[in-house]
Amino acid sequence: MVEKTSLTESELQDKLKELAPEWKAEKNEKGLDIIERVYRAKKFMEGIDFVQKVAEAAEANNHHPDIFINYKRITVRYWTHSSSGVTLADVQMAQKIDPLFDK
Repeated sequence: MVEKTSLTESELQDKLKELAPEWKAEKNEKGLDIIERVYRAKKFMEGIDFVQKVAEAAEANNHHPDIFINYKRITVRYWTHSSSGVTLADVQMAQKIDPLFDK
């Protein structure tokens, strides 16, 4: 299992560039560091199918994101609650789910 220690801002930027370049470092509504990506599906049900794939990957890895669905726009957010920040596990999950989206 990956150590769940929050990455520094510099470490996070490096890991995102290396493993999940489409993801952005942001702050959530509580001011905690998160990573986020917005996916745009061609059709509503394609977005729902993608969410199902993300849910399966999250369950298999026991590391679950926040997922927001707004018609054909799906926002996925990761951070580790126990560390109150972004860990390597979050970036690795981002890397795992990116290929699940059919462009």
